[in-house]
Amino acid sequence: MPKRMMMLCLFFVGLLGACGNDKPAPQTNMHNVAHAMASDSKWLHVKHLVKGNDVFIECVAANFPFQKGKNGGHINVYLNGQKINEVYTAAFMLRGVPTGKHAIRLELVYNDGKITGMSHEFTVTIP
Repeated sequence: MPKRMMMLCLFFVGLLGACGNDKPAPQTNMHNVAHAMASDSKWLHVKHLVKGNDVFIECVAANFPFQKGKNGGHINVYLNGQKINEVYTAAFMLRGVPTGKHAIRLELVYNDGKITGMSHEFTVTIP
């Protein structure tokens, strides 16, 4: 019986120790970060990936309507300072980019010509 009591006491001591209020603080609260980004109506996040001679591009923009039509908007795509395309989707691909180092600039504009002020520029190297 004493052995059983000792085991029971150790169990309760361990249980009480585990119930402390020392909780580690979260390193990043993603909800607050997402909320802060969403509250700013002028942000643009761009990811890109080079695969061979193609460049995959994905854009995330706050409150921007990627669509054709009167109330929509598009991306003006520039390669080395020359406008090469207007894209109406948030994700797209530049195919057949020549070998070498290139500057790509993305500029978001509304279809009525109004400039949003949102743009992003990056360089890619095509092997």
